[in-house]
Amino acid sequence: MTEKAMNCSNLLHMIQMMRNCMDGSVCFMRAFVAPLSWEALVMNVTDLSPEDFTLLLWGAEPYLQNVPSPLLTLPQQLQPAQLTEIMKLFNELFTSLSLGHRVHICHWAKQQVAQNYFNCTLDPLLGSKPKSQSEHCPATMEWLRADVMEVMGRFLTLLPSSEFEAVPKEELCLFFLSPSFPNAFSGVGPITPSLARTVLRRVMEECVHDNQQLLQHLGRLGSLACFYSDVSFLNAFFSKALLSKLSECGNTESSKLKKELVMRVVSEEGHSVATLLQLAATATSTLSLPQLALLPAPALRDALSSLGRARWHPAQARMLADMLLQGTQPVPGQELLPLGSVVRGVGSAVLRTVGPQGLLGSDGLNTLSQELSELQRTALLEGLHSNASVSEVVQCVSGPLLSSLSLTALSQAHLQTVDQLEGRNWTRAQSAFLVKKILGKTLRPEDIGRLGSAVQGVTCEMIDSVNETEVLAVVQTLTQSTAWLSKTQVRCAANKLFQSLESKRENYFTNITDPELSTIPALLLLHLPPEKIAALPDAVCPCFLEKMSQTDLSSLPHTSISRLRLTDRALSCLGKNLSAVTPADIASLGPLVCELGAWRLSGLAPDALNATLLSLTKCPRIHPIFSGAIFELVRATYGDPSDWSLSTMTSLGPLLLTNDSALMSLPYKPWLKMALSDLLDSLPPAPSPPPPEEFITQPDLSALHQKLFSLSTTPAPPSSRVQQWMEDPSLKEPMLLAIEELGERNVHWTPDQLLSMCTKTFAEGVSKLGQVRNYSPQQLQALRSKTIQVWGPLNSLTELQVLQLGCVSQGFSPSELQELNITSLDTLELLSPCSWDQAQREALLRGFMNGTGLTAGALGAVEMVGLGQFICGLSPQEAEQLNTDAFREALAAVGRVQCTQDMAERLKEKVLVLFGEVGNWTEAQVNTMGNIIAGLNASELQRLKPAVLPFIVQTAIPLIPPERLAAFSPSQLQALGPDNAAMVTDAQHKALALEQYVALGKALGVTYVRVEVATTVKQPMPVPAKAGSSRLGIMGAVVYLQPLLLLLLRYVQ
Repeated sequence: MTEKAMNCSNLLHMIQMMRNCMDGSVCFMRAFVAPLSWEALVMNVTDLSPEDFTLLLWGAEPYLQNVPSPLLTLPQQLQPAQLTEIMKLFNELFTSLSLGHRVHICHWAKQQVAQNYFNCTLDPLLGSKPKSQSEHCPATMEWLRADVMEVMGRFLTLLPSSEFEAVPKEELCLFFLSPSFPNAFSGVGPITPSLARTVLRRVMEECVHDNQQLLQHLGRLGSLACFYSDVSFLNAFFSKALLSKLSECGNTESSKLKKELVMRVVSEEGHSVATLLQLAATATSTLSLPQLALLPAPALRDALSSLGRARWHPAQARMLADMLLQGTQPVPGQELLPLGSVVRGVGSAVLRTVGPQGLLGSDGLNTLSQELSELQRTALLEGLHSNASVSEVVQCVSGPLLSSLSLTALSQAHLQTVDQLEGRNWTRAQSAFLVKKILGKTLRPEDIGRLGSAVQGVTCEMIDSVNETEVLAVVQTLTQSTAWLSKTQVRCAANKLFQSLESKRENYFTNITDPELSTIPALLLLHLPPEKIAALPDAVCPCFLEKMSQTDLSSLPHTSISRLRLTDRALSCLGKNLSAVTPADIASLGPLVCELGAWRLSGLAPDALNATLLSLTKCPRIHPIFSGAIFELVRATYGDPSDWSLSTMTSLGPLLLTNDSALMSLPYKPWLKMALSDLLDSLPPAPSPPPPEEFITQPDLSALHQKLFSLSTTPAPPSSRVQQWMEDPSLKEPMLLAIEELGERNVHWTPDQLLSMCTKTFAEGVSKLGQVRNYSPQQLQALRSKTIQVWGPLNSLTELQVLQLGCVSQGFSPSELQELNITSLDTLELLSPCSWDQAQREALLRGFMNGTGLTAGALGAVEMVGLGQFICGLSPQEAEQLNTDAFREALAAVGRVQCTQDMAERLKEKVLVLFGEVGNWTEAQVNTMGNIIAGLNASELQRLKPAVLPFIVQTAIPLIPPERLAAFSPSQLQALGPDNAAMVTDAQHKALALEQYVALGKALGVTYVRVEVATTVKQPMPVPAKAGSSRLGIMGAVVYLQPLLLLLLRYVQ
């Protein structure tokens, strides 16, 4: 028995004692022993008895629930029984594992299956040591037997669909009928559409023989039910049964499926209360307001357990909440908890009267707060404060409710230890305040590990002041919280670590050893200076490649020379010419494969090229500089996309996003819409607000949305009628099913089409149309005319109708907006995200204040939060009248609004009253005031301490007038950090002097070069010292016909 982890017999004895003890105090010791248990299991797996293996696995569970970001070290050469037991635990922990860990475990499990069941090895994972005597597995190995699929469980959802195409029918049906199948496809989060459709199709065709058998096994489908397509043979009974399985679906096609099923049920059974209630509990938001109005309150209360899990439109939620609460005020706190998602419709006026009894300290408060809007949370906190101390409220609330607490509330809460911060979701401003208050300038590894989300408040000053003996431990602990770290913090941690290491000996990275490199977190290694990346010794290549496979490149600007140097070093570590590179070599490059240009790809052997192109489909984004040549390589390899089969489209679909023309010209095929919808569903949600160009992580999806709109509204092959519509789109009116399905893509209807909607379609679909924020003025006028046609004069609209209209009301004139019947803050909050001009802001605010009798001086914190961007409609005199105490409480919310420059300056004056001299502002204060910082004049900006500049919110940077941003000194500009430096606009760039310009490049992490051009002026671009990729605006490019690197220049004066 090895002693590398610790004396194993002592460890086993300790775990056995903890397992037999029921005392809750054992939890701390178990957490301490967990990583040792896992290390002992990994190192001694071949020597462990079944009892000892089970004991160590039990002891390791707390560690596996919260595995840090580097890839998990997994045991090798497991016996079948051991693999079954360990995969059972991984399946139980599936939802707590990161995607990276899930994929790693899935690949490892397949390797273990190959060794145990087939006595062969796959391409070894980095760091693994397969059995030396085993032969390489054949490419056609049918490894997914029924017993293997039972072992894999939820990890099956991470396999490519092609794996399931190869499963023998007998094995698939045996697995489908086993108790393990439902769990394998339930509670797994988003599932790959192509995989789900493949498994569902084969099960339906090969394992289910008639409709009765389908109904019998419907509950076994789990998330696969979300991809059910053919409802033509389903009657009302079957439709309701299928609807009951769709509540957790999030794929694009599922919303249409729900609507179709509801329509089938209603057409067959009518609008009876029983039918509607059953539909409301399963089909959620597919019911219209008139249908919901038919439901009696007692029946709704009985169905709350289902209704509270649904996703409701605000108008639906408000109607349901009103029906359930029936005007009760004040509402006891315990009556809010059962509402679930319906609580979104409870008015802020009601919530601010809710006391702490039955709510504060309850288990359901956190869940409830996740359903509330910012206005609702602020109102509820006001109610909770009414009969509870600030300290009690701060100690008891969590989740989103915690993030709504002001800095003033935190200062009164007597938070004094790191333990009080752990496990709670703090905002960046709250984190900066609390970390400085509790830790001061001292940063210790043991404290960082307990900060959790509060690690956002760690400053570069704190990192720079770490004692030399603790630097490595500090940065290693920091990088275990990558989800919370800003790019600025990562850069500071990397710089501190590299300075510390280089102080130990001369040329540290030139002769670095394998153990030394292994201690450097992969995230920080990306920021090693380019010349030192190139100088890394060959001896550390295996470790370097393993590090690269563990990270992503999102913390590096797209134009950073480090991307090129890392790629060069990884390729040289392979130790072979490009023509000799294998698919396994390509896999070892990890995310660096996304940095391979076409000049390199063209030199690969066919099998390596195919592997590379498939790997490129997993890249978050292929830089436009590479995309054109890569797409031509794809076309040359696989043929024109218009000729692709469904399987090819499924495999290579993401690469279509690099060529809008090819995407838009795809001819109609029966499966094309489904394939493109699946492609859209497979992409991560777009970040909000969108990142700057240097850090964009997603391709432009506008062409994909346009194509999906076309396919949704022209589903049939070309015919004379369709051809007529294509020539004259006004002949086709929007239908309700299409509107429900399209969502944001409703923006592509022409004004004439919108006008042609029938009355019923508009009335039932306007809530969906109102969620679109970027209609053209012509579309808005068409929708305005339609509103008047269906609902009459605008000044007669009810507030519920205004809620349904949402952003459609952007087409109303200021005078019409002022006459709207809006007396609820909740309505204004829901309208605030729409795109309003200043005159419209002022009109809506004026109408609200006239209707409610409120004055600027009477606005409390709740009102200021609820007004959203409409607070920008205050006059300069009214801005001065805002109550200082209320403004202090609402500052974080007001700071998220983007007002005019004049209003930003007025609000800045209020901030000066709160915080005093600009030169004394703290990181937390600067972050809390948000976009208001754009109201500072040049002199005030100059007085900001460099230490606080990384805490300016990113959205504020473009709002600062160029001549004022130019008042920043070079040291201030460099202190902005990469997050904020990337937000500087073209106009702001042009206002900078050369020294400032260079400092801004250092902040971003690139080298800026200015090029004088007499006739054209564009944004300056960073150019690497030797080679690298540029920004999107470029003068031109040399075609990648030979392995040459590009120098791309952007012009500036």
